[in-house]
Amino acid sequence: MDLWIAYALYFAARGRGLCAEVGASEAPYTSPARVLLSGLGADELFGGYARHTMAFQKQGYLGLANELKLDIGRVGKRNLGRDDRIMSHFGKEVRYPYLDDRLVRWAIETPAWEKCDFANGNDVFGIEAVKRVLRLVALELGMEGAAKEKKRAVGFNFHSPLEALPSHH
Repeated sequence: MDLWIAYALYFAARGRGLCAEVGASEAPYTSPARVLLSGLGADELFGGYARHTMAFQKQGYLGLANELKLDIGRVGKRNLGRDDRIMSHFGKEVRYPYLDDRLVRWAIETPAWEKCDFANGNDVFGIEAVKRVLRLVALELGMEGAAKEKKRAVGFNFHSPLEALPSHH
């Protein structure tokens, strides 16, 4: 199990934290949300992981297509059970829009170069190749900030408390 991702989901499902409106100080907040949305499937279908870039660099679009198929094929075993257990612990339900049957079918049938254009890097709009098709949709919907946002992995932005300890050499 990817514990760093599990930690992020745990805190999201818990729904408690601090909230601040513009110009106001932070105040404790508990979310009343009962249903949460997950982006699970976007990286697996549209080339969002560093290993997808590596697969493309080693074997071109054929290698990328094979890596994408491998990833989407193991989502159920690797991710869904973990995510559902964490969410249900807090009485929450989770929805996975990127795992909609029709979207998954379309994404699997679409050539890799139409989903993530690794051969051309950033495009003329500054849209990176990672999950390019999703970024172009966001741009078309007027969400330029989201379209141009640098890819960040949810589970790897956390740091272990042990990393803050001084090292003894």
